[in-house]
Amino acid sequence: MAKWEPNLLLLGLVMSPVRSRVKALESAVGVCLLAILLLIAAGIFLKQFHYNSGRLGIDATAVSRVEARSSALEVPFRLSSFTPTGFEVFSELEVYNPENLYEKIDGKADQYLESGFEKLFTQRFASEDDKSLWMELFVYDMAAARNAFSVYSLQRRADADTLSLFRPLSGYKTGNALYFCHGKYYVELIGSAESKELANAMAATAQNIKTNLAIQDDSGIAELSLFPADGIVTASAKLYLKDAFGFEGLTDIFTAQYKIDDGIFTAFFSKRPNPEDAQAVAQSYHNFLIENGAKEKNAANKTFEGKILDSFGTTEIIFTIGPFVVGVHEAENQQSAEKLAVRLADKLHEVSKAESNG
Repeated sequence: MAKWEPNLLLLGLVMSPVRSRVKALESAVGVCLLAILLLIAAGIFLKQFHYNSGRLGIDATAVSRVEARSSALEVPFRLSSFTPTGFEVFSELEVYNPENLYEKIDGKADQYLESGFEKLFTQRFASEDDKSLWMELFVYDMAAARNAFSVYSLQRRADADTLSLFRPLSGYKTGNALYFCHGKYYVELIGSAESKELANAMAATAQNIKTNLAIQDDSGIAELSLFPADGIVTASAKLYLKDAFGFEGLTDIFTAQYKIDDGIFTAFFSKRPNPEDAQAVAQSYHNFLIENGAKEKNAANKTFEGKILDSFGTTEIIFTIGPFVVGVHEAENQQSAEKLAVRLADKLHEVSKAESNG
């Protein structure tokens, strides 16, 4: 049998068109890659002339989703109308309701929802001269002034500075933020940095809100005036709408701190519908403390009428005055706690007597 040998001439004729096609394909790919690189370069070149708000955490797609979702909600005012001089709107208006509030403030939504939250309106504003200086405005519609004060007071930072623009108990500021109540609205302004320009802009925004955002009642929280003024720690008042001191039976509890004999003490009261209800709540709280290890003890002031307990080394005092449940919570010194209890009792006796005569 004859040995087969390839015809090199024929093989070369066959491979020549293949090589040509491969080279043509490589050239086409090269041209495409070059075009893509040119497009990328052009995009980068153009991008530098457009400010990218996404670098500051503003997700354009998220804003679009929120805008579409909020379009069906009634917006009673324009946040853009509160823009201070020298600043401009920097994001779309966002509106949240009880069903989606967690999307904006995940981790804190429950506290707002339990306090009567209805809607949140939020928008960002940036300096016209320096877009890295921006602030976000949060306006929470809490349905009632008491609800707004509750969420405000429970989140207030101990080291914050009180705002002179608002009542001493309804506004404060930190290095890069400002917080206050305005009727049924709880308002936060959070800045991108600690800056004098931003601080001034936030103060101007707060003034614009106070001037231009209409509210039905600007009389404040009447119960706050029931605390004796002598010795009270400024801006320490809080309102627990539910579960005060870990006991679900204590609702609508106002607290305030007092400085007495170089110690800090917490006084509290709650006005109930009638004296009978006040007595029932006081007894329930007393039983709760006993069930959790507290022991009854005698008063140092023999004329004092009220229940005094030792709760793991601290003093608890509970008593009633007319429709008020009253007390002192977790005091380090019993004698000083009794002084505060007597002071609070005298004040509420006056109120209760006036209401009875009225």
